[in-house]
Amino acid sequence: MNPTWPPHLPIEVVRQAEGPLLCGYLIALEGWRRGLDLHFHSNRSRTFTDVPAWYTHRPGRLFTLSSPERTVRFFRSRGDGVAPETVKAGADKAISKTHLEKAGVPVPSGAPIYGKEDLGKAAVRLNGPFVLKVSAGSFGRGVLTNLEAGPELAEAYEELKQGHAGEEILLEEHVEGPEYRLYVVGEEVVGAVRRDPASVTGDGKTPVRTLIERKNEERKKNPRLATALITIDRALEAELERQEITLDSCPSAGKIVPLRRQSNVSLGGDPVDVLDQLPEGMKQTAVRTLKAFPDFPHGGVDIIHSPERGPVVLEVNPTAQIALMVFPMGGTGRDIPKAVIDYYFPETKQAPRASHAYFSLADSLMALETGAAVSSRVPDCPADMPDGLHCLLEGSLHAAERELIRTKAMELHVTGWLKPKASRWHLYASGENAEELGEAVRKMTGEGAYLRTGPAFITPAFTVHESREDLQRDTKELGILIQQTAGKRRRTEKALAALKNSAGLPGRLQQLLIKRRS
Repeated sequence: MNPTWPPHLPIEVVRQAEGPLLCGYLIALEGWRRGLDLHFHSNRSRTFTDVPAWYTHRPGRLFTLSSPERTVRFFRSRGDGVAPETVKAGADKAISKTHLEKAGVPVPSGAPIYGKEDLGKAAVRLNGPFVLKVSAGSFGRGVLTNLEAGPELAEAYEELKQGHAGEEILLEEHVEGPEYRLYVVGEEVVGAVRRDPASVTGDGKTPVRTLIERKNEERKKNPRLATALITIDRALEAELERQEITLDSCPSAGKIVPLRRQSNVSLGGDPVDVLDQLPEGMKQTAVRTLKAFPDFPHGGVDIIHSPERGPVVLEVNPTAQIALMVFPMGGTGRDIPKAVIDYYFPETKQAPRASHAYFSLADSLMALETGAAVSSRVPDCPADMPDGLHCLLEGSLHAAERELIRTKAMELHVTGWLKPKASRWHLYASGENAEELGEAVRKMTGEGAYLRTGPAFITPAFTVHESREDLQRDTKELGILIQQTAGKRRRTEKALAALKNSAGLPGRLQQLLIKRRS
């Protein structure tokens, strides 16, 4: 699909935050690059006691950005301008629907279901096909679509009830049409993707199973989709059975094989940028949707565009994943983090963005991970793009040598990094003492060649990046050392036990002590 992503967010920078930390990292990085003060917080921080948040046992989801005028608290992509009651409403599809209906926003017709009798009555009153969903579900889980009245609907209800015992279930009319995720900031739609359900395209000779593997290899190259691969499960196999094919079937060339009915990216769906193609009416519907809730300045809106009804809102998400719009599978990636920071810190709109800089997320969270602190401040972003020294080091560097280089860089107050590059190491050093570090490293290694001076992506520290091969080698060496140490200890313990059990030893020791005292 040949997507185009924001050039100031290269893969080597954002890769460190794949998964649930990515959206927050993108916003934190944008604010930090503008000179805002950035702190990460643990779930023990009192700063966030009144901010709705979940899964915060692992640090990285809670952070604050501050200017001299204000401090904004963030949980992932959501700033504290979003009211807690709006967050609660967004997590419950039934409450959300009530807000939207009162505001006159078009939504699918539906009803809550409390038993088989309710299901039958609602199915008669509504027009099929139907959608069954758990009111508090997310990520496409607990949603069954395009169901026909009768046995199929009844079986789906029993399946959902057993898998989500005690949770409220909604029955809605199935609205046919493409599904979109729009992101609104203030009065503007700043990002929009069409979410296509997971699928593969046949070539006439490759089985579906292999096509899925190939598709996943492509998804692994995407910072957002790398942790949302297509999984082969019972639901996927059932969808193939409905099409009368199996995982071993070889679809004809050009044939698109749907793998799921849901379009959620977390279930393998493909986000494709469509912001420039959206009709104005759909954008205005998304803006109206946020206004239906109290204090909802930015967030996601899921919309189906029906050929008969036009835009129909499915749900809202106050903590929406923005990364799928920054890194779509096709089209142009949109700078959602910029729009969010513009909203909360409008005085920084004209501030230069230090796009040459980044910070290490792992280093920033270390004190929180270990419990040593409840908040961790990221060092100030280097505003100017410094020229630095690039040096290519021949041969391998052992862990002890790499640690010496890192320690020397800290002593000289040099920023930069040491990265594995094929069978060599690439040193980048920036600061007044960069050349001194370069000379020290060349003396240490015995070989090396200066490449050039020039800018590079830098972190406000000196970071040593480990290659997989070096980690494996060092782990092996460490294992051998542990075994050797354990062997020496066992031999020492054995020798001490033998001495202790030797006949007459206590008596001889006592005689020696008496002699010394006399």
